[in-house]
Amino acid sequence: MAFDYDHNKSLGYLSGLVNRLLSNTLAARFQAANIDMTAEQWGAILVLLNGGAITQGQLGEKLCLEKSSVSRLLEGLERRDWIIRTKNPKDSRQKLVTPTPKVLETVERCSNIARTILKEAHRGMTEEEQLACQSALLRIISNLNKGA
Repeated sequence: MAFDYDHNKSLGYLSGLVNRLLSNTLAARFQAANIDMTAEQWGAILVLLNGGAITQGQLGEKLCLEKSSVSRLLEGLERRDWIIRTKNPKDSRQKLVTPTPKVLETVERCSNIARTILKEAHRGMTEEEQLACQSALLRIISNLNKGA
C-alpha cells in the first residue's frame, strides 16, 4: 500500500515552519537591537496597541493561547513596565491589560525590524501572490475557528 503523503508539503508543516522562522528571526533581530522582547510578546503588544485595554481572556482568544501561557507572557511584559493589569470595573474577577507609555518608546524600533523581516519574507513575490497567500491563511483561520 502506497502512502501518498509528503509531510514536507503539508500545510501544517509548512505553516509551522514559517511561524518558527519568522519568530526566531524576529527574536534574533530584537536581541541584536538590544530589545528584550520575544516574538510572542510583540504579538501581544500589537493586539493591545490596536485594540486598547482588553481582558486577559480576550487577549488569549486573539492570540489562541491558553490561560497559563497568557499569564506568563503578561508577567514578562509587566516586569518590563510595558503593560499594566487593572481590575475590570465591570467585573472585578477579570483584569484589563493596557500598554504603558514606556512600551511606546520601543514600538517604533520593533515595527521597523518587523517590517524589514516581512519584506525579506516576501522577496520575489508579487503583490498578487502576497494577497493570495494572506487570503488563503485568513480563510484557513476562519475555517478552523468555526470548528473550535
